[in-house]
Amino acid sequence: MDAKKFSEFRHEAVHELKHLNEICEQEFRIGTWPRWDYDLNRGTLTFSKDGVPKVVALIQVVGTTSIEVGTWLWAWANASLPAAVTMAMEKVRAFGEAENLAELTQPRCADDEYLGWEMTAIAAKLLGAKGGYRCPGEKGFLYVVFSSLQFASEPAEDGTTPTLVQCPTHGSGFETFVCEHLVSDPAQRWYSQDPEEGDKWPDAWCAVCNAFFQQEGEWNDKNEPNVKVRLLCHYCYERLRAQGQPEAGRS
Repeated sequence: MDAKKFSEFRHEAVHELKHLNEICEQEFRIGTWPRWDYDLNRGTLTFSKDGVPKVVALIQVVGTTSIEVGTWLWAWANASLPAAVTMAMEKVRAFGEAENLAELTQPRCADDEYLGWEMTAIAAKLLGAKGGYRCPGEKGFLYVVFSSLQFASEPAEDGTTPTLVQCPTHGSGFETFVCEHLVSDPAQRWYSQDPEEGDKWPDAWCAVCNAFFQQEGEWNDKNEPNVKVRLLCHYCYERLRAQGQPEAGRS
């Protein structure tokens, strides 16, 4: 990719990111919540109001800028960041190597007021992200892309937010539960409640396990021991469920 084509590619990515962020604003009101907090070990960015979590985003860190030094540093080159929130940037670097783009393969470069957003836009485009965000700090900015967003469930008394798990393939993800038969053979009918705003990835089971469900009309202490449940991140859940039969739906 020559300089002209890369400039066009970058320009297109910036406009696409603006559109994605507009959607995030419409659906999750990102700009209206008075507080945000990131947890890089868990890979989350939580937006809250009056101490109550409102929206939880799974994130990958794209890079950081330093006001003092005036540089951009790619997340994959920043040893202080947890690997779980930088692994996706390897795909961006691989693209840069394939296209011979120094901007995407050099660990750091001179920063200006636009570069951080431009690199974030490119990452979002290549990774199929849901949007991007810039977190200000005392010495610069941390740029992230959203892998997933959802409204926080009603918090428990201790104020906890939706539970996250660490997936060896996807890093941080929201926890989901399915029977072991769906994991070994996802191309069958999936039984579950209908997905909804507060539960996008409802517990799911197969036809064999559904026979136990029908015996009680619910899951309880009598039939649950007959079902072996697997814990998955929501990315794995979505990938497997996409392979299920079209008629899959509510039990």
